Amino acid sequence: MTDTGRRVRARVRVSDALAVREFRGIILAQVASEAGDQIARVALALLVLADTGSALLAAATFAVSFLPTFLGAALLGPVADRFTRRTLMLAADLGRAAAVGVLALVAVPDTPLWVLFALLFVAELFSPLFDAARSASIPDVLGSPQLVTVGTGLSRSLHLVNQAIGLVLGGAIVQLFSPRSALLLNAFSFLVSYALIAAFMKRRASTLEATQSLGVLLADLREGWVVLMADPSRRALVLLGWGMAISLVAPEAVALALVRGEGEPDVWGGVLMAAVIVGAAVGSVLVGRRPPRAQLDLVLPLAITVCLPLLVTGIGPPVWVLVVLWFGSGVAQAFLVPVMSFTTLLTINEHRGRVVGIASAGFAALTALGYLVTGFLADRTSPAFAVTVMAVAGLVVVTLAFWFWPAQRLRADVRALDQAELSP
Repeated sequence: MTDTGRRVRARVRVSDALAVREFRGIILAQVASEAGDQIARVALALLVLADTGSALLAAATFAVSFLPTFLGAALLGPVADRFTRRTLMLAADLGRAAAVGVLALVAVPDTPLWVLFALLFVAELFSPLFDAARSASIPDVLGSPQLVTVGTGLSRSLHLVNQAIGLVLGGAIVQLFSPRSALLLNAFSFLVSYALIAAFMKRRASTLEATQSLGVLLADLREGWVVLMADPSRRALVLLGWGMAISLVAPEAVALALVRGEGEPDVWGGVLMAAVIVGAAVGSVLVGRRPPRAQLDLVLPLAITVCLPLLVTGIGPPVWVLVVLWFGSGVAQAFLVPVMSFTTLLTINEHRGRVVGIASAGFAALTALGYLVTGFLADRTSPAFAVTVMAVAGLVVVTLAFWFWPAQRLRADVRALDQAELSP
């Protein structure tokens, strides 16, 4: 690559991605829906915690919201390759709005937990279809690898900011109004997302022939697994993300129970969870602005840095100290930006939906497991000790990643992306 090429790439900014009208529409739709979605999740978690007093059951509320992503992303990811992605996103928004609207009608304190969990599961089934179609569309919308990495970093940053806003507002809305109000707001947010996608996103033909055959979709899923695992670069990136998922969610899983155990107001639980997410949003923007090869070099150092501040949780520092520590851990979660963007960029368009779907499914499954394991440990020991144990588990994962990391292969693949972008 020439010096001129390096300078051109260094000048790529978030504003360059936002200059693409279609990408702005996708981002606005994301902002509209995700904050409301997180408000609904924390509202249900607070409702369950108030009824049962169990950290495990409160964490299970978040876990249930991730299980459909595991099932749906794996099974529906191939659909994003065989049907128009714009149409899939529109249909998913309508389905989510309807399902959450029904959930809002039954969200009262005397409703059995299994009913709430079942309806939440159904409502979340539409999200992996939307997410797979959106992720697979970003390279088509933005074009160049550098813009894709910047756009992916912005998308993840906004995803995390939306979560942080939702966590704080969720507790406030429940205290001022009710869980039902939070869920109705979420349903409305999906209608706004629908309108934005319809207005901004272009119609594109599907990359493969459409099919209604379950056998064909399952064959696509098997092929996607082979494609993902046969490539050392994608395999290393995805397995690192999967292995770290359990540790990443440990603070969020027990924050509400931790502050209640300390006799602090519920709002501190939202602040603690928001600290992790805001930190991750800041880190995502900072990392997403760096050139692709610089992002690659940061993956493992940032992954290990995620765990270090969480180790201090076990000694029981004041809540405000935890806010600072968890914010720092969140910043280091930016290692997921290159993990996600390179997994997408290193996959050809015809396989992108199923590969992204499988990657998302595994991450969601281990995220749900992380919530449950952390909640289980918190009920039997303490929330602070549970976070420390999960941080140690994360350090073990990163240590294994250092041993098996295909550094030369990854650098060669990222270098090829650079050269492809600079080619006429």
